Amino acid sequence: MRRLSAPLVLFALTACVSGLNSKIPSKQIYVLECAAGTPDVASSAPAAAASAMAPPSAADSLEVLLPSAAPGLERADIAVLRPGQRFDFYTNARWAVPAPSMLQSLVVDRLRDAQRFSSVESDTGPFSAQYVLSLELQHFEAVYDTSAVPTVRVALVCTLGRRTDRSVIASFTVRSEIRAEADRMQAVVAAFEQASAQVLAQMAADVVPPAP
Repeated sequence: MRRLSAPLVLFALTACVSGLNSKIPSKQIYVLECAAGTPDVASSAPAAAASAMAPPSAADSLEVLLPSAAPGLERADIAVLRPGQRFDFYTNARWAVPAPSMLQSLVVDRLRDAQRFSSVESDTGPFSAQYVLSLELQHFEAVYDTSAVPTVRVALVCTLGRRTDRSVIASFTVRSEIRAEADRMQAVVAAFEQASAQVLAQMAADVVPPAP
């Protein structure tokens, strides 16, 4: 009987642990699908000027660098700022990739759609571009203040420069705040999509190759 007791105990522990694991909720993985937004009034003048420009020359190529990120925003976890300036993350939700990589991909796609450069690539591409776009992700979090419903805050610092002499052509910050419709994860992600779309539209309106 003693020889049977050890396997029986082991089986019982295994079943217990398996049962506990089955009750742990798995993390939900989210991606952003940002439709083209509408630039704000401040960006309308550069956008109008850009629309009158001649088609980009073969030399007007752009490389988009991986954004640097404020502390806590470099992860795939979805950031939350709670009352008392307490930084946190949603427990059972995350982005499919770290936020800087996701924003870099969205910026590349948005600038390709704008068709103001002959080519737009990330910094992992094999080709050297004439212009470089440096990005800093300042805000990408859901903010809980006095309301039970969060406001999503997105802010991106953009610096366009020339690769040859490392001169700065333009530097500006684009930002947006969107209040979620409810304190539910799907509503929060939808607010992230809206805020990101507005930021991308403002950014694309102002990132323009300089006139010859």
